[in-house]
Amino acid sequence: MASLTPETFLAVAEMIAAHLRIKEADRWSPHICRLKFHSFTSEFPEINEPQFMWAAEQWVQSTEAGSFLRYPTWGELMAPLYRSEGGRANRSWGPREGLPGFVRFKPEQLAMLPGRPRSIAPAPDQQNAGAYLTVGRAGEAEAQGLALKPVEEQRLLASSGLSDEEWQAYLVQVEEEERAHLERLKEEAECNL
Repeated sequence: MASLTPETFLAVAEMIAAHLRIKEADRWSPHICRLKFHSFTSEFPEINEPQFMWAAEQWVQSTEAGSFLRYPTWGELMAPLYRSEGGRANRSWGPREGLPGFVRFKPEQLAMLPGRPRSIAPAPDQQNAGAYLTVGRAGEAEAQGLALKPVEEQRLLASSGLSDEEWQAYLVQVEEEERAHLERLKEEAECNL
């Protein structure tokens, strides 16, 4: 497996800057590229050189020069390789199906991916982020012991202290009370007309 090198990373950064027409003063210097290289390889340690170049080229080909005013995030840049969420690569969801043979993930690369799938989408309300257990975060919730378990009907009946007959009688009583309440509301509405 050909490891990603800082030189290739710099060449791709220059290709992206040229495609996006980023001003010379705003482009990454070689020193900044070295820092960005370490940032990228810590976030996507499994990516090799052919995969990086292919994903970057796919990203460039799918992006119009005027539509992006900044360098892409690592997640945006790697979206052609991974299953994505909100336009960003989600490593925990694994690689995309149908990748060309020369960029398919090897078993040792797959072993470097997170073990449990999880969502990278932020919670709609950051103050109450723990209250949102979305489908994508189900694995996270289970791991933290927060997942809601299906309630078994028998356990529900037993915890109420009512027998099956008492429970059925209670439901009939509630239904009759609702019906009587609706009748009163109808009568009041007719009187007000």
